[in-house]
Amino acid sequence: MSLLKKNKLVFIVVALLAIGVGYGYQYIFMSPKKVVEITPEFTTDANEFNNLIDENLPSWIGKVVQITGKATQVTQDGILLNGSIYCQFENSQDIQSITKNQNIVIKGKLVGFDELLMETKLNQCIIIQ
Repeated sequence: MSLLKKNKLVFIVVALLAIGVGYGYQYIFMSPKKVVEITPEFTTDANEFNNLIDENLPSWIGKVVQITGKATQVTQDGILLNGSIYCQFENSQDIQSITKNQNIVIKGKLVGFDELLMETKLNQCIIIQ
């Protein structure tokens, strides 16, 4: 093998390796999708959703859901739907437009269940209606 062919081979291997490292870096450090961009995996009312996740909560963690319910409590940090689903918002200004006992539709990501307060927790919530 001549010196010129060895140099071409080395150049091609180094170029492919650099491209692979670049794509790998981009994939690992890309920002996660926002809830606004994700289609909800389940759409229902708050009472039905609570019954559904009681059966198998771990399978719902991290999934985006759209829930209809009544705002039973409104705080600076979030709202409580039907007394059992706590929703934290991306934008705190969204909370200011909500009043107590108002029926609303919210889309958010399920993060877990608080056993102390007996509440299902959603974060990155946005108001649909």
